[in-house]
Amino acid sequence: MKILLITPPLLQPNTPYPATPLLTAWLRSQGHDAVQADLSLELLLKLFSAAGVGELCRALEASAATEEAAGFLEAEAAYRETVDQVLLFLQGRSPQAAEKLCRRGALPEGPYLARAYEQDERFGWNFRGIDSADRARHLASLYLDDLAGAAKLLDPQFGFSRYAESLAAALPGFGKIREVLEQPHSLFFQWLETLTDESVARHHPDAVVLTVPFPGCLLGALAIARRIKQTRPDIQILLGGGYVNTELRGLSDPAVFDYVDFITLDSGMLPLARLVEKADSSKWVRTFARKEGVVRFFDCMEKPVEHNDLPPPIYAGLPLDRYFGLFEVLNPVTRLWSDGRWNKLVLAHGCCWGRCAFCDTSIDSICRYDPATPAVICDWMETMIAESGFNGFHFVDEALPHALLDVLCDEILRRGLSVEWWGNIRFEQRFSGRLIRKMAAAGCIAVTGGLETCCDRTLKLMRKGITVKNAVDVIRRFADSGILTHAYLMYGFPTQTLEETFRALETIRDLVDSGALHSAYWHRFALTAHSEVARHPDRFSIHLPDLPPPEFARNEIPFESAFDHDLAAVGESLCTATYNYLHGVGLELPVSHWWSKN
Repeated sequence: MKILLITPPLLQPNTPYPATPLLTAWLRSQGHDAVQADLSLELLLKLFSAAGVGELCRALEASAATEEAAGFLEAEAAYRETVDQVLLFLQGRSPQAAEKLCRRGALPEGPYLARAYEQDERFGWNFRGIDSADRARHLASLYLDDLAGAAKLLDPQFGFSRYAESLAAALPGFGKIREVLEQPHSLFFQWLETLTDESVARHHPDAVVLTVPFPGCLLGALAIARRIKQTRPDIQILLGGGYVNTELRGLSDPAVFDYVDFITLDSGMLPLARLVEKADSSKWVRTFARKEGVVRFFDCMEKPVEHNDLPPPIYAGLPLDRYFGLFEVLNPVTRLWSDGRWNKLVLAHGCCWGRCAFCDTSIDSICRYDPATPAVICDWMETMIAESGFNGFHFVDEALPHALLDVLCDEILRRGLSVEWWGNIRFEQRFSGRLIRKMAAAGCIAVTGGLETCCDRTLKLMRKGITVKNAVDVIRRFADSGILTHAYLMYGFPTQTLEETFRALETIRDLVDSGALHSAYWHRFALTAHSEVARHPDRFSIHLPDLPPPEFARNEIPFESAFDHDLAAVGESLCTATYNYLHGVGLELPVSHWWSKN
């Protein structure tokens, strides 16, 4: 049996998403004929081309959005003349174009690009002093944002790294997404169907595996599945990934099986293997299927494959030279997510802490902690460097364990590996100065971590396992060692007060002002179905309304709680203040200044 693993649209286009490289490698190690394709990348390459711009313009002219798109349509010739050159530059295949792209007038100016020039002139930032190559990357990225904005006029569901995310984020039933799937198809659906046909014709698979890591990939995955069912109903279609693992655990609506044959949960190795081996259903692992019109769940309770036994991910079949990075925000940490070519790697399955009350601690991807050994990890790294030609790594663990990092750095240094890497950690006291200096010597360039509410009372309530003082000390140690830092922050956690939020913002201001914190982002608390807060609402002084059980997706849960402030207004103020702090503006002002703006 030949298996085609597909990454559906839309995801960041700077580097391959790690699911299909890992699953392809594992299936091949088990003797299966597995290949992979990235239709998320291919769809964006279709849009960001001279031919794609032309098709987009013709579709806009025929749509109800013609008036809104007038400025873009007038600049069609300029976009068609420049878009291929911009892509080649962002792909690293035409570095000599930097000097030209830096000059104002080289590119047509839509809203994003024009606003960047205007803001830079108003504040006299000179684009933060970045060199010509980075300035060209920044301007070229904003140019693509303008193209993506025009695409959104045609299809409001379109987003640069997501598609129909808001639709997929709250689907108690399958009806809404079926309705969108069965509507007359937009230009992007037509392109996706063409790409699907081409991929199937190229590989002649017997089975197609679709990974859905995020809500913004669900509609694209199902559109691919729909096309395959129309043209090649003999092909088996399997669906899995992070979104599925989190949101479809209570699946009972059989309608989704009009598009796919099987839906698998959690670590995908054994579920895929049993299905492609055509094993009897008594041997299926964590698999949903429709039998006699109803959804049934099959699980023979076979132990998952140990993380240490996995082969290194492989990139065979993925066009590594065609991925392109985006440098939209002039922040060195934020840039890491969207720019540069990173080999994505998981050091340990699950979370080394696994106790945070707001996290989905009851599901396998969090609660089953299973690390690889430093020797195996370094073997993976060496193999991936040799195949990709890139020595940068993004370790995509839930939280990089300090004890594993300690010995991994020893192994990296012992082997003399020249690498750069970054990943998510916990700002816990066990990241000593000695360990952090070793991490820097072994190639660590940045860390991200959760400060969450940045308040000791609520951190203790949510069982975060850190204090503000200790976390601040750790952040300063990283900065002192030349490692960039980013903090995830949370507002609207149950019982959090306005005064506590004020103090949290003061801490962030002081960290930024001292140069210890280089990036930060505030998220509004969301109650998720598999969290401790959802399991024990009384402990957190919230009330859950009575709702019918969902038949399709269930993750974020509405709740009622008393707050002494307007969460929407406070969230806007927090984001505004932090944005200004990161640009060196308003650091001398009291934090109350930002509330007066709303």
